[in-house]
Amino acid sequence: MDVTTHSSTPRVVDDRQLLRTRLGPVGYRDVGSGRPIVFVAGAVANGDLWNAVVPSLAPRFRCVMVDLPLGAHHVPLDAGADRSARSLARLILDVLVELALDDGVLVANDTAGGLTLLALGEQHEGLRRIGALVLTNCDSFEHFPPKSLRPFAFLCRHAPRFAGFAFRRSLRSDRGRRRLARSVAATALDERLEHSLFDPSANAAISADFVAAFAGFRPSILLEATPALEQLAQPVLLAWGDADTFFPVAHAQRLAATFPKATMTTIAGAKTWVPLDKPDELAAAIAAFAA
Repeated sequence: MDVTTHSSTPRVVDDRQLLRTRLGPVGYRDVGSGRPIVFVAGAVANGDLWNAVVPSLAPRFRCVMVDLPLGAHHVPLDAGADRSARSLARLILDVLVELALDDGVLVANDTAGGLTLLALGEQHEGLRRIGALVLTNCDSFEHFPPKSLRPFAFLCRHAPRFAGFAFRRSLRSDRGRRRLARSVAATALDERLEHSLFDPSANAAISADFVAAFAGFRPSILLEATPALEQLAQPVLLAWGDADTFFPVAHAQRLAATFPKATMTTIAGAKTWVPLDKPDELAAAIAAFAA
């Protein structure tokens, strides 16, 4: 991956800026102006998952799309970085602090939603920078990871090299890529998005970041954060696709009953990757909520 440094601008990779964090470089894109909306995506996804959502929001809001180190990030973390679930949850809050984003609307999908819920139980300055929270289909409670993915988490813990090999191999072929995409999206990926999400897995260091992260996902960890959800003062929007097999609508209903200030909207026909399946509907819901 071509990395260039400019004397007057942040270090960039492709069209991404690189934020230096305690775990290493984290890519992000920053467009628009106004109240900040920070977008984080989950496993085998990055900020580009929000590409179709952001254009209608950028004229009114500052949109920051962050690449979490979950297998589709374009630059690996530093060697020896703490890639535990709680460390990655804190990383989301670190980004809010490092970019000085105040009264931000944090929008999370899939694994990033689970990490966001985990972050709510941390003692961290970044929590004060969250003005509102939007959760699309994501991990919650004991679904961390979803039951169908627990065998892979077990493999990541006990045979990380093999898990990394299997991960890289599964995304090496068009068939493997289509199979993964169909499991999380009702909409086909365009070529550019496919390359952005799936090509990074060929890098052994990036797949090692992903395996190390997944190894730390355990239901008990996220369940421990439940009291923080029950005490959250900020408003929460649950924008939930109703065609998801990983995270059905019942999960959103349980979250809505847990948060003190929750609003729920169902997005018909969307699977896990709601930003890809129903970008216009999701953007409209976010805009109304953020305004």
